[in-house]
Amino acid sequence: MDTTTLLVVVGIFVLLVALVVAILIRGRRRAQQTQAAEPELLDEDKAPVLKLQRQSRRLPAVGILVELVKRSDTPRQLEQADVSRQVTIEDVARMKLMMMLILGALGLVLGLLLGNLVIAVLFGLGGTVVGFRSPNGTISQSAVLRQNKISRALPLALEVIGLAVERTSIDTGIAYYCRYFSGEVLAQELGYVVQRTTQLKERLNTAMEELLRKNRNDDLTFLVAAVGQATQVGGRDLKDMLKGQSVELRIKREQEVKARSLRAPVLMTFPTMINMLALLIILGSLAFLQIGNK
Repeated sequence: MDTTTLLVVVGIFVLLVALVVAILIRGRRRAQQTQAAEPELLDEDKAPVLKLQRQSRRLPAVGILVELVKRSDTPRQLEQADVSRQVTIEDVARMKLMMMLILGALGLVLGLLLGNLVIAVLFGLGGTVVGFRSPNGTISQSAVLRQNKISRALPLALEVIGLAVERTSIDTGIAYYCRYFSGEVLAQELGYVVQRTTQLKERLNTAMEELLRKNRNDDLTFLVAAVGQATQVGGRDLKDMLKGQSVELRIKREQEVKARSLRAPVLMTFPTMINMLALLIILGSLAFLQIGNK
């Protein structure tokens, strides 16, 4: 590759990087401007998904991408992350298209910098595949973080509701928890339940079953079961049952933390091996190109 061609390729690469940075900066500024009007952007769990949506909203929703998103697990993850009201299937298709264009172009330019058209095409295709998958990771991470927060808040919620049901009903106990622990993610989810029972006149157990269907969190079955038994069990007995479930959840949480700490060394070894393999592949490709040029 002569000097002129190299300068042209480097110039194109710099322009692409500058374009990507400009898009990200502009999207960040717009997100900051809309935070006051849209408080969801201040939620650290939802913010990455909502910001990615706003950065890609000017792109078209390609039909084949929309169909692929519909057939995937993404709609369920949008519900678990509590962004299904703001982010549609078409929005996810736009996110995928944006990341495919950005990462595909960067991979193509990187391959051209190495001076080999075949490698440039392979890097471009690889970047496109990674771009197609990257929004899934963002949505999945938001869903996992939100469900973990729900599980952590549930033992205290069971105790608070149990204290309340000794003198009042369980729906009043749920409303009490939502009022005094409004900062918790679980309080937001239970707030949706209260809204459905007061505004839509749904039965409490029906609204709780919808909550369980939406989040698909096994820990919530304790609270749903308590609502189902509230009409059969007295106030003091229900309080003791909720307290026992709270203790059981805390023990389960401690066991999960211990198991996760035991798996940590194994989980750290695998990414290290992958990074070393990727480094060897890159160095081997560069050496092969040098030998071929000579």
